[in-house]
Amino acid sequence: MLRFCKIKGSISRLILQINYIFRLALNIRYLLHTFQSFYIYCIMKIICAGLGKTGTKTIAEALRIIGYNVHDVFEQFHYDKELWDKILDNTATIQDYQRILGNVDAVMDWPAAAVWENIMEAFPDAKVILTVRSSEDEWYESMKNHFEVTNKFAPTNEMVLYLFHLLFAGPLRREFHQLENAFIPPYLGVPRMFGKPRETFLRSRYRQHNLYVKSICPSQKLLVYNVKDGWKPLCEFLNVEIPHKPFPIENVRSEIIRKYMNKTWKYDCGLQRKIEKQVIFRLGTLLIVFVAIVFFIFF
Repeated sequence: MLRFCKIKGSISRLILQINYIFRLALNIRYLLHTFQSFYIYCIMKIICAGLGKTGTKTIAEALRIIGYNVHDVFEQFHYDKELWDKILDNTATIQDYQRILGNVDAVMDWPAAAVWENIMEAFPDAKVILTVRSSEDEWYESMKNHFEVTNKFAPTNEMVLYLFHLLFAGPLRREFHQLENAFIPPYLGVPRMFGKPRETFLRSRYRQHNLYVKSICPSQKLLVYNVKDGWKPLCEFLNVEIPHKPFPIENVRSEIIRKYMNKTWKYDCGLQRKIEKQVIFRLGTLLIVFVAIVFFIFF
């Protein structure tokens, strides 16, 4: 009987110890989750809220030189596509922004600039940089040149564009096209960044966007910045030392379009090369189908 009582007591103590360990593990897990959420939430962010053709590629390169992890257009499509898909599905939450962009130091250009205030809500300690041009006229002339350069590589006819995506574009190009159709209109006020530039809409959007950013972003964390001003105001705003490198100048007269089409733009995440491979595959498939049909009819 005494032996049975001792065994029973040992079992009771073992159960208590197991229960204690289990509860301790749950507490540790909760603390780790809380710390992770707090860490992600508090990572310093830079939101470049300026529209395209305000020096977005230049400031992206400047931030890379300083040492920031930058997600421009192609990085956003390659690494952060889950977020943009959730936004299109109306299912994106603040936690989604924090989780998906949690390890990114800076975002700029579309799609991020189209929802910059949502990103600011997710990362309230982020600093906001509104890139601008010296004048509205200067911005519009640069945007008009972008349209003209892009028109050399993209079909401007709506029917031709539709048939291209229907017959030749692979899934990657279609996904990119879907994001363009969704984010460019709220971003720029026009359907796309090629074809005929709508001057009235573009100019109006430039004014509205800049006024909107200035009106809702707290002044203490906003820098209205012209890339012509170089390192000094940028580095003072970010509280970093001025790099021992010349300030970069990128995308002069929309040269990025040519580099992208020639697969020499180093920050396209291999997108153009992958798109071309998918187009070639579809062309090959269509050719095989056509030859098979001809052979079946005539032979």
